[in-house]
Amino acid sequence: MRKHLPAALAYVVCSALSAPLVCAQTVDRLDPVVFERIAERHGVPADVLYALARTESGRTQKGEHKPWPWTLNIAGQGRYFNSRAEACSALRAALEHTRLIDVGVAQLNIRWNPDLFGAGKRFSDPCAGLDPQHNLDAAAAILRSHFDDTGHWLTAVGRYHRPAGGAAAHYYARAVASRLAPRSSPSAYRSAGSSVASHSSPVPQQTAIAPTHWIAPVAMVWISSGD
Repeated sequence: MRKHLPAALAYVVCSALSAPLVCAQTVDRLDPVVFERIAERHGVPADVLYALARTESGRTQKGEHKPWPWTLNIAGQGRYFNSRAEACSALRAALEHTRLIDVGVAQLNIRWNPDLFGAGKRFSDPCAGLDPQHNLDAAAAILRSHFDDTGHWLTAVGRYHRPAGGAAAHYYARAVASRLAPRSSPSAYRSAGSSVASHSSPVPQQTAIAPTHWIAPVAMVWISSGD
């Protein structure tokens, strides 16, 4: 049986977390406020960050397709797990054979993000990358950096998937765009606000994109604990 912290104790634990991240009392349920606070911190649109997370780790529960934090992609094979402990165990086992592993809700790749994973880095313990808030925070920083380089959020989204750009980046951007609610404003996809992180460039207006066709998520393998 899953146990939850009493509300008062949860508040104390959450208060001890490093600001400005926000604490969700149940980390397997990523409340909108989590995305909003992290998006605001980095000056990215919260809906774009959420759509990116759905594309990376989305799982359908009770008829809703939502990001799932205990997700790994090991050498091209996507897997969902029931808990952080199960995902962590699988991650440690996989690292004995490969570093081509995408981790967590925003699928941060260990091999291609050496500035994040490793001794003395943000995720010195690779399982720390499973923390949904810290994972999202790192992803938002990457997304913002690509926006600073390109000046367009959906181009930045594509570069998040493939920094070199090209067809793979374009295809991925369309997948994320298909999960965004339609907007009527020509200034759609401007920043959600000024970043409180170290970004000095102004946020230009973005033009709305043409409607895109639905692109199905990559098939995932559900890993059960056997309970």
